This record gives sequence, structure tokens and C-alpha cells, in this order.
Amino acid sequence: MQSTNVRQIKAALRDQAFLGNTRASCPMGPVVANGRRKGQLRVMIRGWGRWYPVESVRIEGAGPQLLQ
Repeated sequence: MQSTNVRQIKAALRDQAFLGNTRASCPMGPVVANGRRKGQLRVMIRGWGRWYPVESVRIEGAGPQLLQ
């Protein structure tokens, strides 16, 4: 599913880091951090070292409690 909700993306990143059953990515690569600045969703891509603006983040393998 595609998401622009910062809390939902952060929950997916937490699951990705500690449980390994969820994967968060965008067209540029796997996401390791997210935030919002001046109303724009920004993510940090694994290995790139800076923030990039994106339209949404794709979340795969999320459980039902994460999608609420």
C-alpha cells in the first residue's frame, strides 16, 4: 500500500528495523527514516545520506494493527 501518513510510515520503519516483517520503500530505494518539513514528506534512502522529497512511501508486509 502507498502511504503519506508520517505515523504509519514510522511504525512500518520500526517493524522493518526490529521485526523484519515489513518493508518500506520508495521509487529511489529502501527508506530508513522519514519526516515532514514545510508540509512536504521527506525520506532518507538507505546509503544515500541525505533527505529527499517524495510523494508517498510504499509499505509491504504490514500487519493489520499497522494499517489502522
